[in-house]
Amino acid sequence: MRTLRSGGRERHHLLHVPTDISARPNLVIALHALGSNPRLMEAMTSLSSRADECDFIVSYPEGIRSAVSGVTSWNARFCCRDAQAEGVDDVLFISDLIDALRDEHDIGRVLITGFSNGGMLAHVAGIELSDKIDMIAPVAATVGREILELVPKRPMDTLIIHGQDDRLVPYASRGDDRFLPAMEAESYWARVNGCSAVEEESTSDAIVRRYGGGSCRVTSVVVKNAGHVWPGGRTRMGGEHDPKTVDATSLILDHFFSND
Repeated sequence: MRTLRSGGRERHHLLHVPTDISARPNLVIALHALGSNPRLMEAMTSLSSRADECDFIVSYPEGIRSAVSGVTSWNARFCCRDAQAEGVDDVLFISDLIDALRDEHDIGRVLITGFSNGGMLAHVAGIELSDKIDMIAPVAATVGREILELVPKRPMDTLIIHGQDDRLVPYASRGDDRFLPAMEAESYWARVNGCSAVEEESTSDAIVRRYGGGSCRVTSVVVKNAGHVWPGGRTRMGGEHDPKTVDATSLILDHFFSND
């Protein structure tokens, strides 16, 4: 684990750099879920092995850890736990991390992805750091009502992946009062990116919506029969169903590199 000072705190991240990395490599930042950690995020997503295959750097930052419960969390403004309660500036941490890695590796394009609470921070980072980020890919995540008034400085390439049967962060119905159904996060990005059209395709595995028009690049993949999971991940939360019909990591990387 590496250490980076940000916002007056010692912050940590796990960094994977392929042995034969090319000049000006792309960067993927992968944000873990509430109560998780960088090692589990690495294991779940298989991003490090994919980095070796596809020639990019991947960083797994760590949320702050509660001194009482030991639970890690991210402050996505509307959620969650100690990070939100203490007003931790996790967007600044992500920004400082990008700057540090750019200085060290002459980074090219940047993708922020995240699962659950980490995906919520990915949404916020996509808004507030749109001048540093090229794409976001939140998985099993959403936004809060206060986020709807924010506008990124430039259109953000957005890929949203969500389980149709997610009960913790529901796609179509309201769950916890703190946050909105995930379909409203999808609508938010379509609005602020100036999307004027949408094409929908339904297969046995997923409902895919591709928004277009102008500079719009927003895609939503709702995985059928999937709960609160990273679809296709090597690990999952207890009791949550993953039909293993969709590989979120492959979807994200294919989308990211298709615009390289």
